[in-house]
Amino acid sequence: MKAVQTIAGITQTVEEAAAIPMATLNKRIQDEMVALVILAAEVQIALGPTLAEAKTLSPAVQRSLQAIDRLHQTLDDLQRVMGHLASANGDQAVKIEPLSDVIRLRHLAHKLFDNIDAPFALSEDDSGEIAWF
Repeated sequence: MKAVQTIAGITQTVEEAAAIPMATLNKRIQDEMVALVILAAEVQIALGPTLAEAKTLSPAVQRSLQAIDRLHQTLDDLQRVMGHLASANGDQAVKIEPLSDVIRLRHLAHKLFDNIDAPFALSEDDSGEIAWF
């Protein structure tokens, strides 16, 4: 007989690897993507006044600005896809360990698999390396 443990919607037996319901994982990913859509929009808004004062922009800068807009639109589309998948795959479970191993941002892994509702901003200790753009 296998012992069953349930924590934050994750069911785990003593003999099996931890798994998370597909709908729960999809919803958490969708929530993170909505937060990223908002952050991308904030970057665009923050750059607006600076760009309005610029007399000319190099082609490289123009491409970078277009890339930010494409990032915003892509994340927005992907979060809607995840919302659709969350309702379509509710009865399946996903093994956590293989997914957790490929996620570089540890705070994101905790939010997805441990149901931690933490703000996006991290301390230096939590984030590892700083990635500047």
